[in-house]
Amino acid sequence: MNIKSLLLGSAAALAAVSGAQAADAIVAAEPEPMEYVRVCDAFGTGYFYIPGTETCLKIGGYVRVQLDGRSDDDLSGDDAGYRTNTRAQIRLDAKSDTEFGALGSRITLRANNNDGTSDFALNETYIELGGFRVGYFYNYFDTGLPGETVLHDASPYDNGGSGADTLNNSIRYTYDGGAFSVYGQVDAFDSQDGWKDDVAGSGRGQDEIGVNGVITGKFGGVTVDFFAGYDFDNENAALASTLNADLGPGSLGIFAAYAFGQNRYFDASEWTIGAEYAIKVTDKFSIAPGAQYWDNVELVDGDFDGGDAWRVGVTADYAITQNLAAKATLNYTDVDNGADSADKWDGFLRLQRSF
Repeated sequence: MNIKSLLLGSAAALAAVSGAQAADAIVAAEPEPMEYVRVCDAFGTGYFYIPGTETCLKIGGYVRVQLDGRSDDDLSGDDAGYRTNTRAQIRLDAKSDTEFGALGSRITLRANNNDGTSDFALNETYIELGGFRVGYFYNYFDTGLPGETVLHDASPYDNGGSGADTLNNSIRYTYDGGAFSVYGQVDAFDSQDGWKDDVAGSGRGQDEIGVNGVITGKFGGVTVDFFAGYDFDNENAALASTLNADLGPGSLGIFAAYAFGQNRYFDASEWTIGAEYAIKVTDKFSIAPGAQYWDNVELVDGDFDGGDAWRVGVTADYAITQNLAAKATLNYTDVDNGADSADKWDGFLRLQRSF
């Protein structure tokens, strides 16, 4: 009887232990809290909150494949032919609200491959707080028109000038009143005197200073801006204005600039005027004829010394599908500076996927 009681007690104890182990085996661990990516609509479309922060991030960019061509009488002295180029660009925008206003930053990385030769560079990259911006960015001289014929930041040929220097290390303050805005900017660009001002053996000259400002007005379908810049190194100024307007079945763009002498902001000629009109043929296809004229294109010892040039062309844009577009342009340029005249054809065919 004692043996039987002992066996029954042992069996009951084993069953209890086994039951406890089985119960422990099916108890699930408490899941860790998970934070999903949240859409941030405070700064426009495409932003999302970085998990665990109140900073909004936007990722964008494009991949471009392009074929460039030019005639054999190229104005810069190069031979005729064609060149292929593949470009990739990534742009990161980060923004958040602070007690001083919106805090923003941008990083733009760009890489090109031209006929097997690659380069990688930092493009527009800056910090912004309220109306202040500091870093490496474009000035408003390079606002652009609908097509690819009118040249803002390039000379019609190698006249000894720079055309325009639009991307620099700068500091800017902008007042934006909606229909009216104004900014003032200080630029730092490398010395044009080469190694003369080499700073502490760094292998580069000291920065030279320029200032520029823009006033912009928006009136319905019309936007117009007035640009002024002064280069303290060359002690010369440049003026420019761009007008864009919705007109009829398309968009009209007009650009004009004047230089008082050699300077970093514009010295492709003493003055220039150009216009383009983008005609919307269909929802996917548009065509933009354009023309430009330059007067006093020859730059000698910092002063303009005669000659003129003109350029005509046409640009076609086709939206293949969402975020995939094709662009083609063909242009003719004629330069007459008295002692030397030349002309050329140039153009490109581009396929670009944006995101």
